[in-house]
Amino acid sequence: MEKVTVKCKTAVYGNVRAELLYANEPMSFWGTVDPQTGTIRDNRHSLYQKNMSGKVLAFTTPKGSSGTGLIILEQVRCGCAPAAIINLRSDPVVLTGPLIAKRFYNVSIPVVNLSEEDYAKLEGAKEVEFHDDRDEIDIYY
Repeated sequence: MEKVTVKCKTAVYGNVRAELLYANEPMSFWGTVDPQTGTIRDNRHSLYQKNMSGKVLAFTTPKGSSGTGLIILEQVRCGCAPAAIINLRSDPVVLTGPLIAKRFYNVSIPVVNLSEEDYAKLEGAKEVEFHDDRDEIDIYY
């Protein structure tokens, strides 16, 4: 596999390498994600019927409800949370779930933000690797 390393702004650290599930659009968890399976159930979203369980989930920006953190926590409880999250800009709505999951469930869900230029490099990638000791990710094609 070809590897490209890019700089990122890390909001939540962790060591993960997993398959990438990529969308070039915003996403809401509330009403979009089945919290008990990890399947995206909004037929208007480009990831409709895809499952994020154990995958690196990339979407441009969060949108919607303050319930997003609760959905992510329920996914952790049910064993179907994403392995990591990549955004252009994360907000507290998304960060709440991974931060609380780390504290209460001892589950690490890394969250990073990329520049628009580097986010575009995710398209067509197979896997992404996160590191808990540096602000960069490795993208594998």
